[in-house]
This record gives sequence, C-alpha cells and structure tokens, in this order.
Amino acid sequence: MPLPPLVTTPLTSGTIAYRIAGTGVPLVLLHGLAGNSRSFIRQFEFFAGDHQVIAWDAPGYGGSDDLAADIDLFTDALHELTAVLGLARFVLLGHSMGGVLAARYAARFPDQLRGLILSCTHVGNGLAKGTALPAGYRNRINDLNTMSPGDYGRARATAMLAADTPAGIFQLAAEISAETRARGLENAARVIMETDNSDGLAALALPTLIIAGAVDPVVPPEKTARLRQLVNQATYAEIAGAGHAPYLEKPEPYNAAVQSFIGGL
Repeated sequence: MPLPPLVTTPLTSGTIAYRIAGTGVPLVLLHGLAGNSRSFIRQFEFFAGDHQVIAWDAPGYGGSDDLAADIDLFTDALHELTAVLGLARFVLLGHSMGGVLAARYAARFPDQLRGLILSCTHVGNGLAKGTALPAGYRNRINDLNTMSPGDYGRARATAMLAADTPAGIFQLAAEISAETRARGLENAARVIMETDNSDGLAALALPTLIIAGAVDPVVPPEKTARLRQLVNQATYAEIAGAGHAPYLEKPEPYNAAVQSFIGGL
C-alpha cells in the first residue's frame, strides 16, 4: 500500500500531524530523532491489513508544531491525540527517542495499553533540566544549521545504518533525516537527556517487547542490557545485521518480531 497521507489535528499544545490506515487493534508508532511518520512506511505496508496503524510526527517534526522540551508535555500531546482518535487498549511502539517517550507514556497511562514495544532505545540520560547538551547533540544541531538538507540527511543515514545497507534504503533514510527541523531536534534531544525512566520501567506491569539492532552504532549493548534488566520479564528480539533503523533496514524480521509479540497478547 502507498504511504497514507499526512493529516493534522489541533490539540491543546498545538497542531499534531499523523498518518493513519487500516482497521483492527491499534498500533501507534513513535519515531526517533532522525525520523518522522514516513519512517514507518514498511510497517504501514505490513500491518495495516490487520491493524489500525497510526504514526505521528512528533512535536517539532514534519507537520507538527514545536513544543517545549519536556517529556510530560510530549506525553500529554500523545495522550490527547489518542483520545481524539478514540484509541483505547492499543499497542505502543517507540523507536529511539520515541522509545523514551513510549516508556514514560506506559508509566503514566498503563491502562491505555495492551502492550509496549521499545525499539533501539534506552532509559534516558537523566541530566538536570537546563544542562548543556552533550557535544554529540550540539554538533548534530550545528550540522543541521550549516549543511544542505541533502548533506545532513546523508550524514545521519551514514551514522545510524549498518555499513552494508542497500542504496535504496540508505537514500530513503537520508531523505527522511533531511526533513528534520533544528528547533524540533534540539527540543527532542533535551527530552532524551533530561528524562530518566528507570523507576517507571522497573514498576511496569505490562507485556513488553525490547528490540535491538545487532550492529546499532547509536544505542550500545550496555544501554539495551540496562533496559532488559529493568523491565520485568520483557521479550527480547535482536535483529541480525541491523543498525539503528531496523524498521527500514530489516523490515521482514522486525515486523515478524512485532507481529509475534502482538499475537501473543
């Protein structure tokens, strides 16, 4: 199926854009720092026949308005969007930055969820609010402000994908990354840096799947191990040969892992 069109809705915090297709048990998809709702094209293709699939542009990305860098404001926006769409008892998948947000949502609104999927993510960095961003994030924001969109997109794709990623997938990841906005990137980076989901994850009583890319250059194995240690009885799937975007790099095993998890709920 083609990628569903982008639609928008006004929320208390501003406009949020999203894509939606299919019917059935809802599957809500949250992208990472270098993504947007286009990131999940292979998941729309695979899941929309049996599920209602929703992927948003996070605040500050794509067609969505900027929002202050606060994890709970982001979570409130997500919760309001799911209410507008009439979703209840849905499966929430968060990738990377989206996984930090998904974990916080699960801690605050567990009764809304059938299951939680944490993809190539971690507990958050837990720095004090207002702390200067680490050099890696500052450099990324500077690159976005000084490079052409195409060069920035290719740089991000190179940094997150496995070295042997086919050219077509590399190009798609680069095109999506090229659409990033500097304010959205900075605010989302601060959300990651200033959030610590350790307590919420340790208290979680919800079926959870943790997915990792076997050669992920962004989230190191020790961060994945910490996540697995905190989440009681989580299912784990490692995607062989995948970097930090297994939903694009290796969609068949990635979707199979998600499908198997949902089928067992």
